[in-house]
Amino acid sequence: MRLWAPALTIALVAAIVPPSAPAEVRLDPVAALRLQLESGNGVTFSHVTVFKSWDGEPRTSRRSGVHELARGEVIASEILDPEDGEDPERFIVFPARYYEQSSFWRKRLPAGKSWGVTEDQQSLALTCGDMRLSDPATLKALLAGTKAKRPAGVYDGTRTTLHEGIITLGEVAKVDPELRIGTRRPTGAYAQARINWKLWIGQDRLVRRCHSSSWQPGLLGMDDFDPVQLVDDVRLSRWGRATDIKPPAADQVATFDELKVPEEAPVAPR
Repeated sequence: MRLWAPALTIALVAAIVPPSAPAEVRLDPVAALRLQLESGNGVTFSHVTVFKSWDGEPRTSRRSGVHELARGEVIASEILDPEDGEDPERFIVFPARYYEQSSFWRKRLPAGKSWGVTEDQQSLALTCGDMRLSDPATLKALLAGTKAKRPAGVYDGTRTTLHEGIITLGEVAKVDPELRIGTRRPTGAYAQARINWKLWIGQDRLVRRCHSSSWQPGLLGMDDFDPVQLVDDVRLSRWGRATDIKPPAADQVATFDELKVPEEAPVAPR
C-alpha cells in the first residue's frame, strides 16, 4: 500500500481571525487544522525527500500537487511526480483506488486509453517524513515538544514562526495509530529513532513548511537494509483553495485486465 501524501502531502479561509485581532482570541494550530479538515477545500503542496544510507549516494525524489480535505481527513489527492525521466507521472488518489499515468502504464495501455486504475486501499495523508501533519493529535504532540521558537521568514504570503523539536517514532506511534514503517508499526530500534523536526506556522496558525530528518535502522522496516537517513522538506500553500478532485473520464481508464504486453526489443545476433 502506498502512503500518499506524498507524503506532510495535506483548508480554511486564509485569515481565520484577522491579524489585528488580540492574540488570546486566535485559534491555536491544532484548532486551525481541524477547521481545514472539515472545510471541503484543499491545500497545495510541494515535497522533496532525500534518502541517504551510511555508504550510499543520496537519492532525491520530488512530488507536488493538491490535497482535498473534508470530514476530518484527506479525502483525495492529485500528485505530480517528475521522476519518470520522460514525462511526469501523475496520480489521482482516493481511499479505495488510484489512477495512474506512468511509464509502466504508458507502455501497456490499449489504444484510446490514457489512465490506468488500481483498486487498492490507500492511506491518504499530508505527510512530513513519517509524521502525518493532517493528524491533529500528531501536530499537537509535536508542538507540545517544542524546544525552540522564534520569528521566521515569509511563506505563502504570511510571516511565520519557526518551532523546532525532537520526537521519536515511538512517541509519534502513541498518538497516531495509523503510523507504519513500510507495513509495520515501529517497535524496538525503530521506535527509538529520533526525528528532528521544524514547523513554520503562519499568522493564521496554519503550517506553511515542515522539515524533518531522522536516521532509521533500515528502509521500510526491513532489518537487512543498511541504516538510512530520511530528510523531508514540505511546503504548503493556498490553504482554503476551492478543490474538487474527480477521477478521469471512464472511457479514458484501463484496468490491469486490459493491459497489453509490450513488444520485446529484438535480440541482436551473436
